[in-house]
Amino acid sequence: MLRSWLLLLYATLTCILTSDASPVTSSTYPILSKGNVGNCTDLRQNLTQTCWEELGMATFLTDWWQTNQAACSGANTSFVSCYQQSVGVEEQQCDSTGPNMCDYPENFTGYTPQQAYTLYTIFAIWQWFESIYEAIENADLSASGPVGKIVKTINPEVQQEQSLGDFLQALTAFAPLLTLPAELGKVVTSVTETAMRQSPGLLKQLNPTGTLDSEVVQISNIYDGLSTIKTTYQQNISNALALVQQDFTSFNLFAANGSFIAPRASLEAETTNLTKALETYIVSSCLTASNIIITLARETNPQELASNGSMTTTDLIQCGSYDQYGVCSAWWYDPDTNAAFGLSSLRNMEINYYDLMETLFSNGWTTGADLFLGAKACADYVAVYGGANDPTLDPVTLVPRCISNVQVCVWDQSCAPLDKDCAFTGEYGWNLCKPQYGYEADDCGGNGIPSEDVPAAYLGPLTTTTAEEGGSDLIVCHGNT
Repeated sequence: MLRSWLLLLYATLTCILTSDASPVTSSTYPILSKGNVGNCTDLRQNLTQTCWEELGMATFLTDWWQTNQAACSGANTSFVSCYQQSVGVEEQQCDSTGPNMCDYPENFTGYTPQQAYTLYTIFAIWQWFESIYEAIENADLSASGPVGKIVKTINPEVQQEQSLGDFLQALTAFAPLLTLPAELGKVVTSVTETAMRQSPGLLKQLNPTGTLDSEVVQISNIYDGLSTIKTTYQQNISNALALVQQDFTSFNLFAANGSFIAPRASLEAETTNLTKALETYIVSSCLTASNIIITLARETNPQELASNGSMTTTDLIQCGSYDQYGVCSAWWYDPDTNAAFGLSSLRNMEINYYDLMETLFSNGWTTGADLFLGAKACADYVAVYGGANDPTLDPVTLVPRCISNVQVCVWDQSCAPLDKDCAFTGEYGWNLCKPQYGYEADDCGGNGIPSEDVPAAYLGPLTTTTAEEGGSDLIVCHGNT
């Protein structure tokens, strides 16, 4: 095998270096203006994206390929391999996934600036795909890992089937997986969005029809399905890498504007954030399978309600302060939007999910922002653009949507007091946003005192109904209180 590879390499180099179409050198693209290029010719400096245009990289690559395409094709080598060999780089496999397949070009001595930028881009593209490949490999999808523990903790009530293809497609938007300082994050996001838009064949390789969508599993065994499907997904990543590196047109589109002359990706950060997205998705799926919805009260701060004397019933809302996760009793509060979110069971509205939220957040399986704000963002998007709330990759923005997609129901503050048929606005759909069983049942006052039983996470109009509207002796109870 090694002897065959060496013979192929020798034949390739011989064809390239002895062909009439000799490799183009940087002298074809003179550096004209020192004032414009700055340090672009000084390879001891950090390579920068701005130098891509100033060095004429697009023209350099196109001319090089036009000159050498016949020789490369005759030697049956891909663009990347052919280019590396033409400048004396041997034994590189930058078009295949696998640790140590493609070495970082640390020493640019003897290379022209155009050659150095091309070699670095070849490596950077490989490293980008490789880091995602390894991030998926390193994510613990086992029953004993976080995914299995989430399923066991929430213990879904129904054996709901779950399609995994849409979720993994959503994870092809790699930019959100990078944990970088804000400014660098903007650069990388712009880089990857540009690269993926300019390479329309790439997404087809990442999620070809018929490979992922066919994987449907029971929610209780989702970790088994994920463990199986990740092999297929990793192969898709390998196929996408091969497409970009082996085909010059794809490489040229993907590398346009110096897209990958940017900070090197962090494998640890990508693994962490991919796992974070995965776990939020599992949490969301299990909650839905347990007939749990997210309730939303806009312009509502439970802590203020607990202390400003406006409540119908004293101690109806007990919320002294928010903990480190933003949780207080049955609610998670978002100070940025002044909105309170809760979890509510459609089967038993008296359940207070404080303990579950604490477990989910303290274990790092999700956050209030990822779970609640993510679900609201999903609901907002579907309300405007239609379609299902399945996890998808937005084809325009390349943003993964609906990683959290639990049904959101908004408390209707315009409901008439004591209207047992009015609880939620229904703006995010009516299927699950109906008054729950036992809503406003007269069973918590006793001794003939008017009383209304509302869900544990209730923050509707009855929390501040005036005496004239509800009666001077009206008692409102949060389920199990």
